[in-house]
Amino acid sequence: MILSKKSVFLILISVIISGSIGIALFSYIPVLLKTLGYEAPVIQLVSTIFPLTTAVLPPIMGRISDKIQRRAPFFIIGSAGVSLVLFLLGFADNLILIAILMFIYGFMSANYMLIFIYYQEIVQNNSRFIAYYNAASVLGWFLGTLFGGIFINFYGIQILFWILFFISLSVIFIVIFIRENRQLILEAFEEVRSMGEEGNPETRPEKADISRSIYLALFFRNFGIRPIVAVLAIIMAFFISNESEIGFLLGFNFLLQFFLMILIGRIINQKNLKLILVIGYALSAVTIFGYIISIDFWGFLICQILISFSFAMFWNANQIYIAQKTTPKNKGKYVGYANSSFYLGGFLGGIFFSGLLLINSDYFIMMYSMIIFPILSTLIIMFGFKKPVR
Repeated sequence: MILSKKSVFLILISVIISGSIGIALFSYIPVLLKTLGYEAPVIQLVSTIFPLTTAVLPPIMGRISDKIQRRAPFFIIGSAGVSLVLFLLGFADNLILIAILMFIYGFMSANYMLIFIYYQEIVQNNSRFIAYYNAASVLGWFLGTLFGGIFINFYGIQILFWILFFISLSVIFIVIFIRENRQLILEAFEEVRSMGEEGNPETRPEKADISRSIYLALFFRNFGIRPIVAVLAIIMAFFISNESEIGFLLGFNFLLQFFLMILIGRIINQKNLKLILVIGYALSAVTIFGYIISIDFWGFLICQILISFSFAMFWNANQIYIAQKTTPKNKGKYVGYANSSFYLGGFLGGIFFSGLLLINSDYFIMMYSMIIFPILSTLIIMFGFKKPVR
């Protein structure tokens, strides 16, 4: 049973908009810094501020929201804070100011992310609706990637942040109409628990029986593949000279993920959850190898299809597993742990990959070293993951 169809609709719309803003911001912040004359090492350093803040802050904000049993104040403040950062970026032409604003953006995003916690609660951890949320996120990424480049081509990089600012105001307008009824959420959870439904969350208020392999697998997978995805446009440019084809390949990944998120959400259940996790992580390793051996548009297209399946499978399975093992009393903390593992892996993996490139600047040789990490994630799930029980 869905506790508030209105809130579900408003949340999904806000996630599409905020996702498009976020991907556009982090795709083109490096362009702004390059335009201002900063060198690649400085650009890379500033670009890692957001992954670092999103690795540290989500569990903290989640614990606080669990303790006070409120979610709405966090995602309302977060959406307002994002708008403020985008407004100030419209004036920014100083490296220190941009770095500070990116840190603030990370803090505000950590607050806004609690909207997913609230969403899980009002859909009562329904796997199909959790998949809809993930699909809305990647749809936003697709739109942000597509239209961000168009805006820059027509209006310039500085104007992009003003456009994003005005778009972000709609998110504030949407989330202020979301009404949080904690009593209804707690009563609905107790009713489900008392009925002993399949997939019933852990009954203890503070501790959930979640396999630690989940967090380790998230960390190592993102450690291995996130740094490569960050320079994927550069890797493709070695073999594809047409920028439109490269842009299509990058955007196609997100568009395909939208449909796959919905599909995987419909077929996933407790019996096949572990299998979907294993296949999802294994495909990440296969994709890295595919990026190494691809030499034309069609090779990279196949890789983008593989990475879309990979993300849709392991991410949906992780979110659904954690949602159904947690309660309104501890959900913020454990979802925060998952987000931290994911982003911390990307942050440290980026530093590791940068170090490898200092040793040898050949992307393709160094990428062989990164295959081991999603393979490690696959093995961790195969041998360390406990299947959910009734």
